[in-house]
Order: sequence, then C-alpha cells, then structure tokens
Amino acid sequence: MFYHPFKKTITLKSGKELKRWYYWWKDPITGVQHQKIIPDVSNRADAYAYINNLPDPTEIKKKVTVKEVAYNMFIPGGEHIERLSMLGKKLNPRTITNYRGFINLIIKEFGNVYLDELTIPMVNGYLMNLTEKSGSWKNSYLETLNHIYKEAPWHCKTTIVKPDFPRFARNSKKADIFTQEELVQFFDGANWIDGLREYLLFLVMASCGLRLGEARALRTKQFIPESHALIIDGFCERDGHRTNYNKKGSDEDQKLRVTLVPDDTMRLVQNYIKSHYLSEDDFIFQRDDGRPLRQEFLESVFHRVIIKAGIDSTDRKLCPHSFRFTYVTRMRRKVDAETVQKMVGHSSVEMTEYYTRAAIPEMVSSIQDVLPAVNGLFS
Repeated sequence: MFYHPFKKTITLKSGKELKRWYYWWKDPITGVQHQKIIPDVSNRADAYAYINNLPDPTEIKKKVTVKEVAYNMFIPGGEHIERLSMLGKKLNPRTITNYRGFINLIIKEFGNVYLDELTIPMVNGYLMNLTEKSGSWKNSYLETLNHIYKEAPWHCKTTIVKPDFPRFARNSKKADIFTQEELVQFFDGANWIDGLREYLLFLVMASCGLRLGEARALRTKQFIPESHALIIDGFCERDGHRTNYNKKGSDEDQKLRVTLVPDDTMRLVQNYIKSHYLSEDDFIFQRDDGRPLRQEFLESVFHRVIIKAGIDSTDRKLCPHSFRFTYVTRMRRKVDAETVQKMVGHSSVEMTEYYTRAAIPEMVSSIQDVLPAVNGLFS
C-alpha cells in the first residue's frame, strides 16, 4: 500500500479541537514524505475507501526539481561527467569548474522549482535584474541551464520541453585598433628604457596576432627560425597555469596552430633568447623565479606606455588585445580571410579541422607564401 491513512487532532482559530482524517505517502522519485487531508470522511472505513481510489504514485507523471537534476552535474569523476565522456564530449578541468560554478548559482536561485515549471519570465527576468553582469555571463548561465534540461531524462521518465530562452546581446565593447602612427609611437625605444622584456612581448603580439595569454606562455622551442614560424600550442591562464592547448581547445583537441614571424621580430627574439641563456622549455618572458609574467603586470605596463607615448585613448578601448585586432585588420588587406583565420586561430563553421604536431611541417609549408605580407605588415 502506497498511501497510509491516519487521524490527527487540529485546533481551530476559535480554540475548538477537531479530529480529521489524513493520509501520507512518499514521493517515488524524491523520497520526500507528503501528507494531505481526506475530505468529508468521519471513520476509518471511509478513509480506506478514499485512498483505495487514489492513483498509483509510481504511475503519476514524474516531476523533478532543478536541484534534483543538477545537484551532481559537472563534478569531476561523477556519473554525469563519465556519461558525457562516453557520449564523446570531453571537457577540460577549467570548463568543468566554470560550469559547476553556474550550476551552484542556478540551484541557489531555482533549485526548488520543478524543471517543467521553469519559465522564460522567471529565468530571463532574474538575469535582466543582474545589471552588473555582462551579456556573455548571462548567456553562459543559460547555456548551463540547457545542460540541465539535457540531463533531465536520466532522472525522470517524462520528456521535459526546454523553453526557448532568449539570448542576451554581448554588451562588451570590442578592442579598438592602432593606427600606423600609434604603433610607431608605442614601440618608440624612448618609452622602453630598461623594459626590453616587455617591449619584445608586445612586439611579438603585434607581429603575430597573439592573445596576451599566448604571449605570456611562449617558450623557446615554439620559435622555428629556419621556417620563420611560431607554433602556438598553449596559453597562460590568469593564475599563471600554462595549458597544452589553445583557446577553445582541450587535452584531446589542442587547437594547435602555426603562424609566421616577421624577420626583424624573429631576429630580436633569437638574440634575446641567446643573451639570456634560455633553454628550449624556458618561458621567454619570465619573472626572476622562472614563472611567466603576470597578466596584471603586463596590463599596467601597457597602459603606462600608452600614456607615455601620448596615444589618445579617449572614448576608445585600447588594451593588449588591440594588437590582435590590428593584426587581423591589416593582414586581411593583404591575405585571404581563410589563411588569416588559420594563422590567428579563429574558429568558425567553415573551419572544423584541428591540428596535430604531426601536421606542423605541412602547416608551415602551407603559409610560406604569406611571408612577404607578414614582413610588410606595418610598412
């Protein structure tokens, strides 16, 4: 028997006490015990007659809360991660940690809501009130919520239809690009007294279209002077950890790429490596303890040089990433978009292949005819 009748005494507002019949049962999905009043019965026989006409709770439409589905998601070594792996979806630890952070936020706000009762006004209305959060952050929240709907079939027998949650516009302003004159001003040697290390890092970024994390992660062995080439095979996260894969990559799919280095920049880099006695695994732009330069330090150096060089940044977003935007803009004037895309590592629907170390010679060879454009990039 799933339902259990019982009698209990209740006290009315008037103070009068009455005996009423109730029944209790346990939810077959959650194990939570519930109780309800049996209306219009006064004896045990009628109470049993009532519960005998109730539907079998194991056949009732199964409802699950957001928390019941999400509680064990994106936990390293957990069933959810193992299931994703078996389905061919491998996530790196950083991605898992990011998803888990959003899972915790979703549980905190909507954990006790039944998943099939979650609505667009509830979710998007909540996100709209988070005025301090960017559109990209809110979209990541929605993406994590989508994963909860995908996980739901493993927790209930009924299909739960996911609402078509509207996406938020990205409200972050893209980095502005440098003019030719501003590049000359920025790399004027007068602004870099005792700053060859930082000067060279930013020069490599500007010459090769690197992200700041990729430049911080550069090691001696990534430069191939005889081929004018640079292998980008990882980046440094803000905390200094160096990955062995590029942005949007993973241990299994590294998104490795190759680009070309202007002759003048390559010569300066090789001289720097030789004068500092760097081995092939050493970070080129390192602190005294051998670790890569901190991102915050480089950002502060960048802004000091901008001011010292007299570059007007009023109503403009000039940041280290501006070198990458500038590189792409200038290279596309000289080279077809597909080649530039390969060199800077942009992903798109059209570009689905990923590279392995075995393909490096072919990658280098395929872009050799671009070298004149690279050497003339800032001329």
